[in-house]
Formats: sequence, C-alpha cells, structure tokens
Amino acid sequence: MSPVSSMPGEELLKLAEKHIFSLSIRDLASALSYENMRYGMARMMYALDSEDVLCVFGPDATITRNIGRWQAGFGYGAVLRWREKGMYFPEMRPNACGMILAKMDELPSQEEVIERIAQVEESDIYLGDTRLETDFGKGNHFFELYKTLEVSPDIEDRMPSTSYYAIMHGSGQERRDVMYGAVDDGEWVKTPLGKISVLSGSMGKKYYRNWLEYNEFSKKRRETLIKEVLGDLEILSNLTHQGLFRKNEIRLGVHDSMDVSYPPGEAILPVALRWDLPLHIFKGKRSLSEEVVKRAGFYEKANETGSMKDLMDVNILPHGGGYKVQMPYTKIKTVHTSMGNSFILQGMKPASKVDEMSPKKNISEFGTMIISNPRELPYTYRGESVIRQIMTYDLGTEVAKLQPMMTLKI
Repeated sequence: MSPVSSMPGEELLKLAEKHIFSLSIRDLASALSYENMRYGMARMMYALDSEDVLCVFGPDATITRNIGRWQAGFGYGAVLRWREKGMYFPEMRPNACGMILAKMDELPSQEEVIERIAQVEESDIYLGDTRLETDFGKGNHFFELYKTLEVSPDIEDRMPSTSYYAIMHGSGQERRDVMYGAVDDGEWVKTPLGKISVLSGSMGKKYYRNWLEYNEFSKKRRETLIKEVLGDLEILSNLTHQGLFRKNEIRLGVHDSMDVSYPPGEAILPVALRWDLPLHIFKGKRSLSEEVVKRAGFYEKANETGSMKDLMDVNILPHGGGYKVQMPYTKIKTVHTSMGNSFILQGMKPASKVDEMSPKKNISEFGTMIISNPRELPYTYRGESVIRQIMTYDLGTEVAKLQPMMTLKI
C-alpha cells in the first residue's frame, strides 16, 4: 500500500471507512455522524501518515451541535483512538462534560430547589481563582431528581430503594477556552480533504497537561455545584464522557465502562435518555468480546485492518440517547468544497405540484434539503431503543432504574 500521505481524497475516505465500526441505531442522525467522521478520520490518517486510526460509534451515535467540531469532520457518540501517542487533534474540542450521580435521604420540594439555584446564581463560589457560573439550563445540561423503580440486589447497599437520587450534567465552561483555544496553537496540516490542526512535541505535552487539569476542575465543579444546590448528599459517581482518556484516545459523548477512576467494573454509569423516561444505571464490563464482535458483523473487517485488539479493548457505553433528527430523509450525499462539507438530504419522492401533497404530509416532501451544519435541524432525544442496543451488544450490566421526579432547566 502506498504511504497514506500520498493518497488522493477519495482513497483516504475509503480507508477511513474501513476503520469505522458502528454499534449505532440506524437513523438520520447516526448516518450524518458517520458521513462526517470519515473526513475527520481521513485527515488524521493523512497527518499521521498512518492508517492506524480507529473509530467505534456507540448505540447513541449522533450529530454534534458544536459547529467547530462538526466542521472539522467529527461526529459524536464515539471513541477515537490512534497509534501515535503525544500527537493531538484539538479540533475535536474536548470539554470534560460529564455526569455526577448523588444519593439523598429526602426529596426537596420544587420551590426549595428553585430558590436554592437562584441563591447559587447570585453567590460568589470559587474553585481556586475561578468563579463558577451555573449552566443548569444551557444546551443539554440539566439537573434531575429521581426515586427508584428497580434496584438489583447486588447494588442495594450502594443504592437503597428507599433513597432518592440526583444527576447534574455539565462541563467546566469557565475554563473551556484553554482547550478550545489550542486549535489555533496547532500546526495546520493541509490534506486533500481540507486542513487539520495538530499538536505534538512540547505543545502536545502542554496540551495534555492542560487537559488533565481541566478535567479535574470540571469534576470538582460538578461536585461543588450539586452540593451547593442540594446540600448534604453522597456522591456515587462523577464520570467524564467527553474528553481525552489516554494520550491517544478521545471519547466524544460515551463512557469508558472500565473507567480507571474506579476499581475495575465498580463504576456506576448512568444512561440518561429523556426527561419522560427512566434513568438507567449500569455497572461496566469489558467490551467488546469476540462473540459480540462477530455478532456486530465486525470480525472480518477487524482482522483485515488489524483493529481487533483495540476493538476488544474499547469498553464503550453511551451516556444518553443522543439527538434524533426529526426529519424523514433516508439518503445522504456529501459534497466537499473549500467551505467544508455540504450534506444533501434526500430519499423521498418529491411532489411536482402543490395539489399533489397529502394534507398529512410534511412540506419537506417537496424535495431535498442541503445543510452544512446540523445544529439547527429539528431534533429530539432517542428513547429506549438505545438501551436495547446496549443489551444486544452486552455493553454493560443494568443494576437500577430510576423514575424522574423533577427536571430543572433554569
């Protein structure tokens, strides 16, 4: 095979496809994510001059609403791993987003929680020299309180059925510029499919040190804010699902089911779908097994690409359901220009006249839609189908199910 850095664009894209493994539900959001990820991976391969880049999409593969990340060619709900330790791709924009799960003896009233959040909003709460800014209602960040529906006997001592629980989902937004700003510090490598920012050497080492500090800050921030709002409680888990998990691995919206911050297999991993569905709690396990690799249809491709060892060490679990695009298109055509990727959404037979439209049909059936960024597409969040995918591929052991009692987006 010729050196990767001498390949034309179409050949790079085909090479990238060979190294993408998807456990995702098949819908428009996951298809868009897959299409876009081919470009980010192809650029990485070119910059590394190596095909040793692996992408595994979890059951919740979806679009990202971060414009910079998307335009750089990266989707969401995935693990990316590459061979070259010490080389980083800051356009992935790790933001140390995660969820903290806590146990409470009593469920506070709605009025108490609202009043306490208002007080926290007006308070000067610091971590080191950084004043914390609440973001409980920003984007998909939230506070949610629960009671138990089901608890497995082997976790009853840690999660009693008589207790109440809370989750806070958020990131370290106050220091995010440290990571996002590193894009401009990188060396811009020109590829046949557009440029990519790369950090290596002393700049790469600095970037990784900054990440470790930033991730620690984000975890402490979640713990500080949930205690400020809810008072005395017990932290059960505080897990990052968006960031650098190794010097050659990034996770974009998925748990490491064997997260090294807890004893092997002991981390309590929440999968939060929607405000109107139960919160599912899992204990992690090593995945993917050889049996599951075969079940998913990956076995032949994994052996062909030499990805089997890394694939069986991915240990992936979604943190939620992911965005579901509320449009009925079934086909995607990608057009790449100097402006980036444009996606032509099609697959429905267009009506040639207005009077041919059925009253119950959506106006979009007139024809195609062309987008460059999916951020403004109508969306909701997926539901229990993601849990079924987890079970199908044996990605974790469900140990509890919690009923939402109060969701705060303020």
